[in-house]
Amino acid sequence: MNKNILVTGIEGFIGSNFALQAKKRNFNVIGLQWTKTNWNSDEYKSYLYKITKDMELESVVHFGAIASTSFVDKQILYGFNVEAVKVIADFCALRNTPLIFASSSAVYGNADNKLSPYAQTKLEGELILKNTPSLKFVVLRLFNTYGFNEIEKKDMKSVISDMVISALKRKKISIWKFDDLQMGSQSRDFINVFDVVDIILSLITSSAYLNETFDLGSGRSYKFIDIASFIASVEPEIEIELINPPLEYDRSYYQKYTCADMLWTKSFVKEIEPIDPYKKIPELMQQYRTI
Repeated sequence: MNKNILVTGIEGFIGSNFALQAKKRNFNVIGLQWTKTNWNSDEYKSYLYKITKDMELESVVHFGAIASTSFVDKQILYGFNVEAVKVIADFCALRNTPLIFASSSAVYGNADNKLSPYAQTKLEGELILKNTPSLKFVVLRLFNTYGFNEIEKKDMKSVISDMVISALKRKKISIWKFDDLQMGSQSRDFINVFDVVDIILSLITSSAYLNETFDLGSGRSYKFIDIASFIASVEPEIEIELINPPLEYDRSYYQKYTCADMLWTKSFVKEIEPIDPYKKIPELMQQYRTI
């Protein structure tokens, strides 16, 4: 097996964790991190080909994206989340290199099937892969991925890390309220970043590039109020409050329930028992206390 893996978004939360674990398994990780705030497709393509010149790659893992469901500049969002996928897909097809694309559970929309602009770009990215001739790929729709060192993500933090950080710094955990929901009854499928990394590395080592789209979560859904109450039981004097979503946020895009279908892993990768958030949160709180 060729040991070179190109990882986009390598300085991001999931990308950096993936790179660290891949290196521990003796892969040589080449990082593509586009740090410019403005999008330029030609510059991105030139940079991609420059850093991979004369290099054979086992796989490309595309994490790089604007991952905020509330990002408002649709032109920049389209560039980073759609045009970049086209550049990567064409590159992989030309080089006969398999591609793993990190999509999002946001593509499932809400109960009314309404998609945020972010979700729409992820769906367009998926379609690009399916319509690129000769491309070997896997699309993974990531559910709410949590872990340590998410502070840099700001408003893109996972729900669990956001609650933990707020509990430690403010002694408060805020949950968005909606007229048609009981207090904190919205729920998400939460998956630890190390489970995400393990499954992707299993796909690479088994060469399971099936030109299919799969969910990547834990296969379980947890209510916000239950997670918040657990954190409050670990950290004393925590207040749980209901607040309105920000005024600029379009409530019609909000997903009130998510849960991944993970049956596919039994056939294509080694079976991984997802880390239960309730077992991981105390450790996560200790880690966040150090910064």
